[in-house]
Amino acid sequence: MKLALALLAALSLSGCAIVYDYAQEVAQAQCASSNSNPQDRRACEKRNAPAYDDYEARRKRLKEGQPG
Repeated sequence: MKLALALLAALSLSGCAIVYDYAQEVAQAQCASSNSNPQDRRACEKRNAPAYDDYEARRKRLKEGQPG
């Protein structure tokens, strides 16, 4: 409950980039704490690596029908 309120407050005060970055940090921490093999951990980290600006640019390209 507190986490949801904190995310809502962050979103309303600052914008999506901060919330995105926070979610990325949480995902990276989950990758690091998983008990899987190193290859799976690296794949997890790579999936969760894009910066918000890269994510937003790719999203816009896909929205316009261009390849990602």
